[in-house]
Amino acid sequence: MAPKRSLGRLVPSGLLGRTILGRGRWGVCRTLSGPDRMCVISAQHSPPPLSQDAVWSRGTWRLGIVHNLKRRNTSNVGCQTFEANQSLLPLLRTDRFRATSRPCTVARPRNRDQLGVLDGGELLHSSHPPNTAAHSATDLYGVRGNKMNRTFRSVYNEALGAWVAASEVSAARGKRSSGAVLGAAFLAAAAFGGASPAWAASECGTIAAGGTVTCNGDGSPATDAAPYASGIFYSTPDAKLVLDGTAGALTVQPATPVIAVANRGGAGAGTREVQINGDVRITTMAGTAGGPTIGAQAYQTQGGNALVVQNGGTINAVGENAFGIAVRTDGGGTASAIQNGGSISTTGTGGSGVALFSETYSTGAAVATQNGGSITTNGSHAVYALARGNGSATATQTGGSINAASSTFTNAGVVAQTLGTGDAHAVQTGGSIVTNGFGGALGTVASGSGNATTEQRGGSVTANGINAIAVAAVSSGAGTATAVQAAGLTASATGANSNGIAAYARGSGRYAVSVAGSAIGGSGSTAAAVHTSGAGGGTIDIASSAMLDGSRSGTAVLDETGAVVVTSSGSVTGDILTNAGNDSISLVAGSVKGKIDAGADDDRFTWSGGTLSGGFFGQNGSDTALVSAAGYNGSQILDGGDDVSATDGWVDRLTLQGVTATAGGDTLRNWESITLDNTRLILAGTPLTVGAGVDGSGNPLGLFIRSSSSVSLGQSAFTVNGDVHNAGLINLRSASGVPGNVLSIFGNYAGANGIVQLNTVLGNDASVTDKLVVNGNTGGTTRVLVNNAGGAGAATINGIQVVKVTGTSSEGNFTLAAPVQAGAFEYGLHRGGRTDGDANSFYLSSVYNPAPIPGVIPGAAPVPAPVPAPEVFRPAASGYVMGQLATAELGLGLLGSLHKRVGEQQTLKWDYCGCDAKAPEDQVWMRLHAQRLDVDGKRQFGFEQEMQYFQLGKDLAIRYSGDAGDKSRSHTGISVGYGRTNVNFNDRRRGDAGMGYDTGKMKGEMLTLGAYHTRYADNGSYLDLVGQLHSVRNDYTDRYGGEGKQKGAGLGLSVEVGRPWQIGESQWLIEPQAQLTYQVTRYRGFVDNVSPVGGFTSESLRGRVGARLSWNDKAERSDQLTRTNTFYFTANLLHEFKDPEAVTIGSTAVSEWGKQTWAEVGVGAQLPLSRTTYLYGGLQYQRSLSGAHREGVSGQLGVRVAW
Repeated sequence: MAPKRSLGRLVPSGLLGRTILGRGRWGVCRTLSGPDRMCVISAQHSPPPLSQDAVWSRGTWRLGIVHNLKRRNTSNVGCQTFEANQSLLPLLRTDRFRATSRPCTVARPRNRDQLGVLDGGELLHSSHPPNTAAHSATDLYGVRGNKMNRTFRSVYNEALGAWVAASEVSAARGKRSSGAVLGAAFLAAAAFGGASPAWAASECGTIAAGGTVTCNGDGSPATDAAPYASGIFYSTPDAKLVLDGTAGALTVQPATPVIAVANRGGAGAGTREVQINGDVRITTMAGTAGGPTIGAQAYQTQGGNALVVQNGGTINAVGENAFGIAVRTDGGGTASAIQNGGSISTTGTGGSGVALFSETYSTGAAVATQNGGSITTNGSHAVYALARGNGSATATQTGGSINAASSTFTNAGVVAQTLGTGDAHAVQTGGSIVTNGFGGALGTVASGSGNATTEQRGGSVTANGINAIAVAAVSSGAGTATAVQAAGLTASATGANSNGIAAYARGSGRYAVSVAGSAIGGSGSTAAAVHTSGAGGGTIDIASSAMLDGSRSGTAVLDETGAVVVTSSGSVTGDILTNAGNDSISLVAGSVKGKIDAGADDDRFTWSGGTLSGGFFGQNGSDTALVSAAGYNGSQILDGGDDVSATDGWVDRLTLQGVTATAGGDTLRNWESITLDNTRLILAGTPLTVGAGVDGSGNPLGLFIRSSSSVSLGQSAFTVNGDVHNAGLINLRSASGVPGNVLSIFGNYAGANGIVQLNTVLGNDASVTDKLVVNGNTGGTTRVLVNNAGGAGAATINGIQVVKVTGTSSEGNFTLAAPVQAGAFEYGLHRGGRTDGDANSFYLSSVYNPAPIPGVIPGAAPVPAPVPAPEVFRPAASGYVMGQLATAELGLGLLGSLHKRVGEQQTLKWDYCGCDAKAPEDQVWMRLHAQRLDVDGKRQFGFEQEMQYFQLGKDLAIRYSGDAGDKSRSHTGISVGYGRTNVNFNDRRRGDAGMGYDTGKMKGEMLTLGAYHTRYADNGSYLDLVGQLHSVRNDYTDRYGGEGKQKGAGLGLSVEVGRPWQIGESQWLIEPQAQLTYQVTRYRGFVDNVSPVGGFTSESLRGRVGARLSWNDKAERSDQLTRTNTFYFTANLLHEFKDPEAVTIGSTAVSEWGKQTWAEVGVGAQLPLSRTTYLYGGLQYQRSLSGAHREGVSGQLGVRVAW
């Protein structure tokens, strides 16, 4: 809005950026007494809409002109009362007024601040302190050279959206309802307004429309001469004005700067251009009214473009509102201000100067670019593109340097701003920017109601001072505020409440920050390396190359409002604060040396990589956290905020995934739900408190241990307050293996096929053990894994309590995960103690299905002391006890009997026919034997055996009597044998108790070396003596997979007699027999996977009596080739005189009763294969007659060869 030169009305200046808002009576001049007088206020009308800045005030005010600047006049002539009525007091300026001889004075209002201004006047004020935000530090305000107190007070910085401290001589502003001009107000409208009478025209010669004129100071025409005291002015359409200093220095220095500009281009429908080449030196002086001064300008009022290009030279603009280069278009054309070289310097006291400025008022684009050169300004901005209409604004620095120094309020390096719907884009791709200010210096900034984008792609930015920002983007409408920084760059801000990078969405839009370089914040409570705000929310992306330094303030990232999504992979020093909103923070890599505070509402935190030193803090709301980073070790605080109760509707859920950590209630705080997923958590410190019951949707709360996770104790006792859901592992074992640890749960416990692992000294009822204590109810299923902490096993009565339940429980809530064995015993897990009356707790017991023992009834006879129920022996025990019997059967089988060993040797007599040259003197034999046998001890153990053996023997000597009529003889020989056996053991008591009948198996091997001597009488009777050494190796495997290896060696002896009796004259013979065998084996001790097994000596003493009924086909016939065929039946009675030896397992001797009597029947035959070779064999069946059960079958096959 252009200033009114007519004095027909008092006009609050829109050029100053002041707005009159609110209610009140405003006056216009009815009459004008003359140029030296000011009219009185009488008539009224509504305040006109002007610019956007305001000063808040209250009360009744009197406005007047003060004469001679120094002397106070007390008269009050020509002044009318002005009432603000809690509205904005206008700041007025006049157009070169002269003071009247009868000036007005400013009356002192009652109990109110006094505030008012006229250019060039002196302000009378009250000392009453202000009561509004805008005047919180002083009672005095003014502009344009007024005499004032130079104190500091609060003014509103639109770029920051906050009140800041500023000098009294700086421009004051109130909050704006839409996108506003950043920094101090610019006098562009005045700069490009109507011409002043002080201007000359066409100084360097006339020019036709579309032509080019060059000013080089050569004196042709005469007005083309330095220092151009009247300035240089062209208004020719499409004109191009070139200031040429290439041939020598060209100085432009107007003598009397006025409110407009010192030098400017023309006005027309085409392109207006001003070009500065070479050594051009432009200097302007401050205007007499404090108005704007401009070094070089181009102004287009039509639809064309306006362009000013500085390729060299020096521009020094001096004045309160000094502009180095200014470009403006009022139509749809582009306004471009470009610096390729040279220097621009602006100097003023008001802090409103701009070095490189482009401005549009319609749909045209405003472009300000610094490609090189240098800019030094004491004013507001260095490079500034402003679109007041709906066009776009782009401000770019690709090179050169900017130093905005010594400003008394605020300034900026590179600024792009739109007041309409267009986009603002500020870009730095090179060069350097240094800004300074007391009220919010800005390095690079884009601001507008559309999209506002600031990019730092190169160079460096440093903003110094209170509320400074190095890189900023501000959107006041529906657009997005975006701040982008490339890798390897630095955006630094120093001073109180200053920020490295900021993005503010003041309207309904969003914000976005992408940082790949270094951002450094200042000190103060609102300072941060990255600062964002906006109700629409936004994103903050911190790349792996980024470095955020908030060490001065302690804050690296500050998000004030809205739902923000923060993703960090870089290095962050300081806290990340997101405040209220449904925020999402992801720590992907890098480091955060500080805490993450998500503020209120429903926030989500994901930590998948990198390190975090300070932890995470949620506030009110339902927060969700997922921590899977290897850098988490439990020392970092993870706080869900609020409490652990879901009654308020807020449920905080934490998931630890794939981590190992030591933590407790001091670092895991305020989570209704904690889930462990593939995680090992060591509980230590203060009690851990979690939720209990269910949330409003019926979902369970508490500590959830998934199947891939474990919880262990870092101290001997730990408490969890709340419910526990276990599908994984709770390990109560200490690293030392010493039992006694206790985990107490003050809540309910639910198992989901999880495991509780503990150490127990497996002994009697008084054994020391780790324990799980549930002060609530138990449910589900949990397996208990018990490790023996040195116990030798013992019989129990009440049992060893390992799970204490104060509430209710069910039988299957806890079961054993693996066998619990110690010494000879196996322990079961049973609900309820036999003697203590605790029916809901769980006990380890080494007896079968213990039932409660009745208590003492008053008045009744005393109850006898409880005695142990039958012990539960571990599965291997049956094998270690009964294995000796199975081995003895193999050894006794190799001892054998005469006929099983060598068949019917009487054929040597019966077949003797004198046909051989001499009687046989050598003989060898070989036999194979197989047997299957089932044996039970009288108590509980038994086995099923299969065995096979091979035996080879040779008669070393066969001696005959020498008497032709005496056919007696003797055989002396040796034998070797190898046998093997597979045995399956069982325990009947275990089977009856539902613990499994089969207990294990054994593979046994035996090697034998024997000698025999057999004497045959002429009548067929015999005496057979056998001695045999054997070596034994037994390999045991119990039903649980436990293994043991046993070795032994021993001796076997056999004595057998018999005599055949012919039945009449038939070929049938009856042969009574008797045999006694003895075998002894010494077994070495060994250690299996549970306990030591002692060595022992096993003995067997077995007797046999029986008879053989045989049929022999004698060969004493003419056919000398015929040999004797023999068939027979056997019947025997056998008795074992020895029980198995007791075996010490651990410290307990375990034995079985094995004495028994059984009968055996069989059939056999011997057939000749040749004159000297016989094949023989037999089959037997045996079954017990008394004692324990015994039943089996066996068979042999042998070959004997004599020569």
